[in-house]
Amino acid sequence: MTMVMPAHCANIVSVILAAGASSRFNGSKMTAKIHAGQTLLGQSIATLNEVSTLANIALPAVILGAHMTEEVLSITAATHTIINPHWQLGLSSSIKQAVSYAVALNAEALLLTLADQVALSADDYLRLIEAYQQNGHTSCSFYHQEVGAPAIFIADDFTQLMTIDGDKGAKSILKRRAARHCLNVVTMVNGQFDIDTPTDLAVWLSR
Repeated sequence: MTMVMPAHCANIVSVILAAGASSRFNGSKMTAKIHAGQTLLGQSIATLNEVSTLANIALPAVILGAHMTEEVLSITAATHTIINPHWQLGLSSSIKQAVSYAVALNAEALLLTLADQVALSADDYLRLIEAYQQNGHTSCSFYHQEVGAPAIFIADDFTQLMTIDGDKGAKSILKRRAARHCLNVVTMVNGQFDIDTPTDLAVWLSR
């Protein structure tokens, strides 16, 4: 059963990171069909749209970059889109775009997720939001014995997020918070499934 959050929820901005080149996929994995004709990116947007309704937070934004095809633009037509002109600089460049967007909206927290995490459900995101609401701490998922995305970063993290470089994510920030015992960790088995290669897609479709 999908949980429903309280009527009042903090000012959380959610952003889907989808600007990468998908070099290991040999094309745009964002338009790969994964279920009943639904694309990978389309499912990610639909899931977070549902979360936005259930958790009473703003609709998600999506960051695009390498693949600005007609199909991608059609998928994102009804979603706030942020273009990352520096996508070649790696994941960190998209994270910085997301932080700038959150700051512009005076957000209290920023939920970051990767568009290729194919198995994530609305309940996964709602459990993460619930963990954040309990004490206002940075909150993240946990799978493969590691912290990772999706994650909710509080405003106090924004300056540090703007300092990461290259194709690095924000795992180092999460680990530092964990060391200081100010991180909520949510076990999230579905977080481990992502689509990086055509083989990953074939394995997922065969499940």
